[in-house]
Amino acid sequence: MKSQKKRVITASALGVAASMVAVGCGVTGAQSGSGDGNGDGPFYEGKTITLIVPFDSGGASDTYSRMLGRYLSDYIEGNPEVVIENVPGGAQKDGLNRFERMDHETGEYLAMGSGGLVASTQFDSDGVQFDLADYETLVAFGGSLIVFGSTDAGIESLDSLAQSTEPIFYAGLEMNASEVSRTYPLDNMGFADFRPLMGYDGGGSVTTAVLRGEATIGYSTTSHYTDNVLPLEEDGDIVPLMTQGYVVDGEVTRDPAFPDLPTMVEAYETLTGETAEGTEWEAVIAITAASTLLRNYWVHSEAPQEARDALHEAIAQVVVDEDFLRDSTESLGIESPAFLGEEADSAMRIVQELPAETVQWVQDYIDEINSR
Repeated sequence: MKSQKKRVITASALGVAASMVAVGCGVTGAQSGSGDGNGDGPFYEGKTITLIVPFDSGGASDTYSRMLGRYLSDYIEGNPEVVIENVPGGAQKDGLNRFERMDHETGEYLAMGSGGLVASTQFDSDGVQFDLADYETLVAFGGSLIVFGSTDAGIESLDSLAQSTEPIFYAGLEMNASEVSRTYPLDNMGFADFRPLMGYDGGGSVTTAVLRGEATIGYSTTSHYTDNVLPLEEDGDIVPLMTQGYVVDGEVTRDPAFPDLPTMVEAYETLTGETAEGTEWEAVIAITAASTLLRNYWVHSEAPQEARDALHEAIAQVVVDEDFLRDSTESLGIESPAFLGEEADSAMRIVQELPAETVQWVQDYIDEINSR
């Protein structure tokens, strides 16, 4: 029977999430007043906003975007209708390419994309016909990742993982830049024999691999963990070990939903006694900053200033609306910190501005893992 328990954020963790929102509001600098410049009423009155979602209809990102769209419509002055256009394909690139071709001077188009898309513009640019530097982030909803181990494999804690003399098989997805931010730290924690297994097609298959004994450790998003893996923790089948964490002001911080778990950076430093620094860790932290912004919502910088101001004002109200917070938590199964405006943009720039030698190191490391 599926557990009804949800991971509850403590008051202190809520304070962390709130501070993320507050910082974003302070930096964005959206100004009051959203008229169309002619004194004829709100800019968006009588208009329709199209939000391009680069995923299939009915999926988690589509469902979340539709929910967000309803709240945006309520809070944008003029109450425009917000409609979703699904453009799946090309690892999200098809949707963003379509967004790029829209008439942004109307202010009637928005787009969303995952942190994986942000990373791919730096490390897998084939098919990219847009430049994220031209986009202005309205909000990014964060979501960390949690690494867990199999108790049947003798894993009871981070220390027991480090002390194991058996091979540590890690179940991952495609060996890409996002996977580097997890594989590299694990690869360097001093395990006797670390063996990454790539090719699993999602959190469900990773969890199954750990339960069947194919893998010693695996990972899932924190929302997937609370909905699907937490009951296994309660039954004693798996044990949570560490989280990927969030990057705030260039530093990796603990996930407020799992404040007692170390981040992967903390785990590395604890187990090895070394400081996480250098080109490799610069890349890991940059990719972490992008990948933990799971759902990013953008307006193009070519949209009229009145439109952008109205959108920033509205989203700042949405993310503190109690009904929205309840619906968001119910949708994801966990609190998802909101990063507004410049706060989210600065996190994305960390990966977009990596020096060429760091980008090359990521590509070389991917090749090395694939050759094992």
